[in-house]
Amino acid sequence: MIKSILIENFRSIQSLFIKPRNLTAILGPNSTGKTNVLKAIDLVLGEGWTTKAKVARELFNDPNEDINIEIEFNLPIMVPGNGGYPPTPVSSIKLNMSLYPDLTAKTTINNGVTFYGQEKFKKLCHFIYIPSERNLNSELRVSQWTMLGKMMKLIYENYISHFENDENRLKQEFKIKMKPAKDFLENDFSENEVTFKKFSEKFKQKCDENSAGLASDFNPVLDIYNINWFYKTLQIHISEDNPDLHFDSTEVGAGMQNLLMISIFQTYSELMGGKVIFGIEEPEIYLYPQAQRSLYKSFQNLSEKTQILYTTHNPNFVDPQRAYEIEMLQKNKKDGTYNFEKSDFINELEADKQRFKIYSHFNTERNEIFFAKKILFVEGESDKIFYQTILETKWGIDIDRIGLSIIDCNGKGGVIYFSGLCSALGMNNYFSIWDSDDELEDKYKVLSNLIKNSRGLELSPNLESFLNEKSGTEKLNPNSKDKIKPAYNYALSIEKESIPKEFEVIKEFIG
Repeated sequence: MIKSILIENFRSIQSLFIKPRNLTAILGPNSTGKTNVLKAIDLVLGEGWTTKAKVARELFNDPNEDINIEIEFNLPIMVPGNGGYPPTPVSSIKLNMSLYPDLTAKTTINNGVTFYGQEKFKKLCHFIYIPSERNLNSELRVSQWTMLGKMMKLIYENYISHFENDENRLKQEFKIKMKPAKDFLENDFSENEVTFKKFSEKFKQKCDENSAGLASDFNPVLDIYNINWFYKTLQIHISEDNPDLHFDSTEVGAGMQNLLMISIFQTYSELMGGKVIFGIEEPEIYLYPQAQRSLYKSFQNLSEKTQILYTTHNPNFVDPQRAYEIEMLQKNKKDGTYNFEKSDFINELEADKQRFKIYSHFNTERNEIFFAKKILFVEGESDKIFYQTILETKWGIDIDRIGLSIIDCNGKGGVIYFSGLCSALGMNNYFSIWDSDDELEDKYKVLSNLIKNSRGLELSPNLESFLNEKSGTEKLNPNSKDKIKPAYNYALSIEKESIPKEFEVIKEFIG
């Protein structure tokens, strides 16, 4: 499995270092470079060995600099040697590509060692990349490039091993076993109608006529069954409500095809565990919510024996209790794609200790913190509707368009919890607002650090009293059980120029 990935000068990435877990969710707004991480891995560990034929200008962040992609493994991959040579332990593998002065693409292992066991290496460790633009028709066919084809090829190779590596004996036995079925299908069952026998004889006759004058004989053989690789004839058919009615897998809807593809992926993962690493874009595509949650649980189980890296925009594929599996990306003009650096506090042991606290704090809406471009933490529902109304109706900010999530934290304790969590995750895209009236212990000085780092605003003693004091009125009752409607109406009625200047920091944060 992959221990670390270093990507330099590749597409949107200037320099990026990631230490993935067995299951890693790569998150971030659109166009931050999530796909580029998977494509970089695919260049090094994917199908085939990258040659200079794959070098292209669009791969380079800076065309004057080299691309370097280096992958380190948790344990060395022992590649068998040839002709009595000892096996080669592969601890790391690196791809270097350049445009100038010449097109080059060179793959080395173990800090620069030239490597010749590529094919054997790929059998022991290979990367399967499933992009968001699924080519379902091709993936559901048997070929050397598809998961289904790789699995059938392995089965065939194992069958040869079962026959003591005597492939000819296997083919002969298969030929004998299939002869009755072959004779049945090739039977000339009609004197007048076209049959396979008539087609075969006529085709051979024409080939013989057209081959006159050739230096060697030309004798075509028509085999109904592929003797060279008979599993290649596998086709998947589906029966739905009517068990007597079957459809070819390429003829059903995209949703059903995606379910088949996911099932092939799960089967491949279980049977090939430890030898394959998956990169999957947007696994939620075509799946309804219950199926999404089920697939995420499947990911968790499969990752015990294999490694899965995936990108997603869906909260059903993120579990705050497994925040240590999250890799959050951002992008700016200066640094390109970069990741938030998590604190050592974000680990499995702490997650297990905090399990029920995490469960009580998070819901589907609060999971948005992992997907938002910017986050505004507030204490409660009345605070949320007040700030949202101000932003949209007074400042003309479309919060959905800019990717802002306003999170109701259910009290000052919640603001401390979520602000502290974001800090531990290395995030810098949040701002918090809280009341001073609740004398809650801030054990880790989260709130004071927020103010120190210009990421927080404290209102004294609370939002309602603060607004009353600024307006010189008593429109809002801080002790009322129903604060939501009054907060909404106040935000609608306030004149833009009367909005307290203290709230300008919110506007500056949003940008």
